[in-house]
Amino acid sequence: MNLDFYTVKDLTDMGFGNRVTIWKKVKRNEFPAPMKMGTSVNSPNRWAKADIEEYMSKIHSIAKSRSVNYDRHY
Repeated sequence: MNLDFYTVKDLTDMGFGNRVTIWKKVKRNEFPAPMKMGTSVNSPNRWAKADIEEYMSKIHSIAKSRSVNYDRHY
């Protein structure tokens, strides 16, 4: 895995869903878009590590704001 960029396989291994799910989320603007590494049609797509870290931070904040307090004593 490259230190600065992720491939779609890296993202699937990280648990973001399969490649089709990731691309559907990108199309719906629910997931960061990749960068094209070149001008050719066959140039690979890569996601910037910083973009994925920012996305994870946002979803963590949303999840935290919706969390339920399970510390109640009954």
